[in-house]
Formats: sequence, structure tokens, C-alpha cells
Amino acid sequence: MKKILAITLAIVLTLAPTLAVMAADVGTEAVVGGSGSAPYICAKFETPDYDNLVDGTEIMPIPGEQKVVKFYVVVGDPNGVADVSAVYIKAYHPDGSFKFQLDAIMPDWTIIPYDGMVDMDGDCAGETAVPDALDILEVEKRITYGFDPVRGVTMTLDTLKYDLEHGKQFLVEIIGEMDYCQPAGDYTVEAIVVDQGGKSGTLNNTFEYLSIVALRCDFTNINWGSVNVNQWNVLYGDEDLLTPTKPTVKNIGNDPAMLEVHFTELLGSNFGKKIIDFDVSMLGGHIELEACTSQIITDAAGAPVMLPPCTPTQIDFSVHPPVGTPEDTYMGDMTITILHLVP
Repeated sequence: MKKILAITLAIVLTLAPTLAVMAADVGTEAVVGGSGSAPYICAKFETPDYDNLVDGTEIMPIPGEQKVVKFYVVVGDPNGVADVSAVYIKAYHPDGSFKFQLDAIMPDWTIIPYDGMVDMDGDCAGETAVPDALDILEVEKRITYGFDPVRGVTMTLDTLKYDLEHGKQFLVEIIGEMDYCQPAGDYTVEAIVVDQGGKSGTLNNTFEYLSIVALRCDFTNINWGSVNVNQWNVLYGDEDLLTPTKPTVKNIGNDPAMLEVHFTELLGSNFGKKIIDFDVSMLGGHIELEACTSQIITDAAGAPVMLPPCTPTQIDFSVHPPVGTPEDTYMGDMTITILHLVP
């Protein structure tokens, strides 16, 4: 009896500390070692390209929309290209921060055969034969070559084409998107290839995402309605692009921009009288201008007020009928223009 009691107590004492724990954080770890020789990336490039007269790849955003970007990666493996199991793309902003990862994992990946087509202009339809596309990319200095451990040399266009033609390497196509709001500059693209055993190889390159500015407005006219003579009559905007009676502007580019405003005279329909005095306010900036002149919206110090990208912004318009303006309906036009800040 004493012996049984001693065993029971031992069990109770062992379990007691765990019963007091409501939750526990437990670390986990596993090491994937891989086997055999590591795969490698022979070459990589992106499409489309904005200017074929400039070396490298420049991608032009679409104002207010997504831009399709295609990443092409040529992979090889000393154990045979059939040993490759996945290709990953990691893209990084110009400041080095992570943007996105794209995956191409066997068998759900897109392999472009040597007698297939490359989508050179980003319209999601391949139209240039692989060897011809590689020749064009080589001339435009858009191919980044990797090291071939089998030959012990850096890849060249000739060896790349030979290996693709004879099935020694795969050309993998991966589709991604760039939003118009993404900052302009050089994006780093890291390609990673992984084989069946978990071994991997990498290759980096860059492409330039170009700077654009573009304007979206929710209004097609400025209607002050009934106004008072010898007063500044204000039409206030808001930050809602769905209320056209309350003006809103939005820079649907990826760089801050200036706004330039131009009014024509408001001409009366009955007496031929004119209203020529206007003002505009935005983001703390305020300008007064006469008809038939153009002026950039500036702050009190005369510096341009910058319209930030991707942000609906309130803009206010005022009109000042001078003393003696007769009752009438007055009509005119306004032009608002978005401009890059010139360094």
C-alpha cells in the first residue's frame, strides 16, 4: 500500500506544474538539408519595356490602374532540369523594403518552350519567338546572366539559346502586377530556384519603374449658382470623388505634382459684361488670378503646393463679381493641368 501511494504522489507532482499553464509558446525548428548539387539561374529579364533605345528595362505605370509585369527566369540543374521543383520571385522597393513574392511551383507553372512565344509588350499575349526575343533583349542589355556551374563560366546568349533549344534549361514565366501608386525608381528582383531536394540558387537584377503624374477630377463644371456682387463667393470641395458638386482632385500617378489653373472670362449672356477675378485654394495654398492667365497653386511663401499621389484632395474655387455687375447668367471655362515639379 505504501508503495502504491508513493507512485501516485510522484505522478501528481510531475503533472501539477503543467496544470497551472493556460497557454505556452513553444519554438519549432526543422532543417531541410537537400541533397546533390544545387540548381542555378542561368538568366532573367522582365517585360514590357518603355523605351528600347535606353539600356535596361523601364516600366511605365498606368495612371490609376495596375500594370502587368512579366518575370522570365531561365533555370538549370546539374542533376538535370527535371530536378527543378519551384521558382520564386521577390521584388523590393527602391528603398529596399519588401514589395511582393510570386511563386511558380511544379506542375502549376508556365514553361515557355524554345519554339514558344515571349510577351514583349505586356499585353498578355506572346507574340515574339523565344530566340528572336532573346536577341532583342541582348541588344537592349535587358538580360542578366548567371553563373553556369556545369561549364564553370558565366552564361552567354549563345549558350543560353543552345541549352534552351536542347532542353537543358527551362524558361519560366511568372506574372505580377505593379500598382500606379508604387514609388518610382529602381526595383530589385530576386529570383530563387529550388530543386526536389530543397537546394536552391539565386540571381538578382533590377528594373526601373518610371515616374508619372496624372489628374483625376470628379467634376466637369464649376457652378457657383446665385452669387453676391462685390464678394468672394466660394464653392467648397471635399475629399470624396463621388460628389461632383463638391470639387475633388486626385493625382493618379506615383510622384507629387503641381496644379496649374487657367480661367477664361465669365461672359454675361444679355449685357456682354464680364467677371474676371477668381481664386483657388488647396492644401493650405491660395492664389488669386485674373481671367486669361495661368497660375500654379502656391503657398504663402510662393512655393508650389504639391498634390500627393493616390490621395483624393479637396479644392475650393471662388469668384468675385465686381461692383456694378448686372443680373445675368455668366459662362466661361476653366482648365486645370497637372505638372511634374521640374528640378
